[in-house]
Amino acid sequence: MAKKEQNEFEIARKKRRKKFAAQRQRKFIGAVLALMLLCTGIYFFIREDVAGIIGDRIAASSSGAAVMPVDISGLTVLDTFTVGEHIGVMTDAVYYLYAENGKQLLSEQHGFANPIVEAAGRRFLIYDQGGNKLIVRMRDKILFEKEFEYKIISADISEDGWLSVITSAQRYASQLHVFDAGYEEEIFTWSSSDEYIVCASSFAGSKNVAAAALSASESGEMVTTVHIFTTEAAIELAAKEFKGASALNLEYDSNGDIKLICDTVSAVISREGNVLGSYYYNSVPAASINMTGKDGAVVIFDRFTEARATDVVFLGENFAEPKIVSVSGKYTCSDGSENNTAVYCSGAASIFDNAGERTAYFESEQDALLIELGKESLFAVTRDQLCEIKE
Repeated sequence: MAKKEQNEFEIARKKRRKKFAAQRQRKFIGAVLALMLLCTGIYFFIREDVAGIIGDRIAASSSGAAVMPVDISGLTVLDTFTVGEHIGVMTDAVYYLYAENGKQLLSEQHGFANPIVEAAGRRFLIYDQGGNKLIVRMRDKILFEKEFEYKIISADISEDGWLSVITSAQRYASQLHVFDAGYEEEIFTWSSSDEYIVCASSFAGSKNVAAAALSASESGEMVTTVHIFTTEAAIELAAKEFKGASALNLEYDSNGDIKLICDTVSAVISREGNVLGSYYYNSVPAASINMTGKDGAVVIFDRFTEARATDVVFLGENFAEPKIVSVSGKYTCSDGSENNTAVYCSGAASIFDNAGERTAYFESEQDALLIELGKESLFAVTRDQLCEIKE
């Protein structure tokens, strides 16, 4: 059958239809791309809590003159902490949050007999050690509250908000409870009948959890075992023993390896349970700084009795080639941030970078009981003030 010839009118109409179809297709693709961009923007807006960050800055800069120092006379200060750009103060009855200019942003009674605070990003965790309750919150809202059946031994919050809580238990020596950042339900539980779990941490962006547990060998010496789990399958991936060591704290580094600080050794353990590096010592550390999600750690030894000094040991990635810096004076307190470590000895504070190089030195008019590294400042709690220490 012969193909019917098309006249000029039909050809033009088909071209017009194709043109309109192409335009509709381009508009549809553009709309889909715009929707994807919008959804991506909303996702990052929510994930990074941009609204909360903006709200915090507005609250910090809103009306009402506020200047450091802040009067805290009559309060029994137990600890300080950093939430975003703000400085927190934990007392025996109330926890406070201040902007760096001294403006009070939050004041809440906690009602805990032995309050412990842990902070990560814009979230902070307060729990009653030896009690049953804990709270996870931001400046402007409470995210999670829970009362456990058994007493809380310790708790930790990761950079992405995962919560690890260690409690006693009826049939076991202790029990580990893990919640993701939504806190809707417990996603992982591990119990040990012959070990006492002392600390745990989760790795941001993964489903791996590590816990350090204590036991005694047949000879009576302490043994720390690091257990590594995946919450996805609820199975143990690996375990590593350290004989003659008692765990003090445990955190993940940026590679997902575990940084363990004990009373006799510090070590980095891979997710497969292999020791990547270690550093042994003969005296118990006066303090340690083991930042979550960061490489390296800092271990501090008070040697004032024999050397009138404090030794600050900077452990690099995989704890290789430690650098020891001697600070004159008796150790009082210390604090660490993402890029710096501050050590306060005999009325003066030294600030070091992660390589162990001293970048600043401060002397305070009043003796500090506690210090806290802010984003750009060093703050101190004295007997009656929260103040900024300046060079």
